[in-house]
Amino acid sequence: MLGKLMKYEFMATGRVFLPLFAALLIISVVNRILSSFQLGTPMAIGIIIAVILIVGIFVLTFIFTIQRFRQNLLSEEGYLMMTLPLRTDSLILSKLFVSAVWAAASFVIVVIAIMVMAMTGYDFSDLARILRDFFAAVALEASQFVVYVIEALILIIISIFSSILLLYACISLSMLVNRHRGLFSFGAFIVITTALQIIGSVFVAIGAAITMPGGLNRLFNSMSAFGISQIVIAVVVLTEIILCAIYYFITRHMLKNKLNLQ
Repeated sequence: MLGKLMKYEFMATGRVFLPLFAALLIISVVNRILSSFQLGTPMAIGIIIAVILIVGIFVLTFIFTIQRFRQNLLSEEGYLMMTLPLRTDSLILSKLFVSAVWAAASFVIVVIAIMVMAMTGYDFSDLARILRDFFAAVALEASQFVVYVIEALILIIISIFSSILLLYACISLSMLVNRHRGLFSFGAFIVITTALQIIGSVFVAIGAAITMPGGLNRLFNSMSAFGISQIVIAVVVLTEIILCAIYYFITRHMLKNKLNLQ
């Protein structure tokens, strides 16, 4: 059932995102051709259009993440969705996975478009040389670089899930009130993010105090920079996973036990 829900969600949102992606890629290729002929004015117009499309893609990704969840589950459409023999988890996960895919796809398409427009007669051997010099400067092995890349991708994916689930949790909490739900959701977002910043600052201060001269400080001094970075990354990933679980529990609890449709 989750697969069917995701299929319908992709069909509903793809008709907006796919034309935008195609338009941005076409404009980037046109700009690349114009730059090769050094046509200043047409190229400037093309860049302006590309910037508008890039901003539009990110704005629409954010709006669709909110609008699809709120409209399908918390508005009048929610009466139909909630009467169907569907699990609450399937409803949440279908929205989450589809939104995450479009967010990742938007980032990738924008990066590709920028690379197409920016790269003019670039020699990829220069990139290889730059990477070799960078590895030598920071004493980084190729295997360690691969580990960092994989960890960065994992952290990006988890961060996307965490961001979307935070929005879902804030929207779901708005069911606690009957009026001004949009304002309540925004207020919940501000309160949660502010609380997280305060808690994060406290933990950083505690960590700094713990690593003062003592056992842990000696332990860190005996470790390599790569080993310390792995501990930091593991803590960040674990924190994001915990936040995802909290946001998901709030969303699920509100939809399952505090449903208040408008």
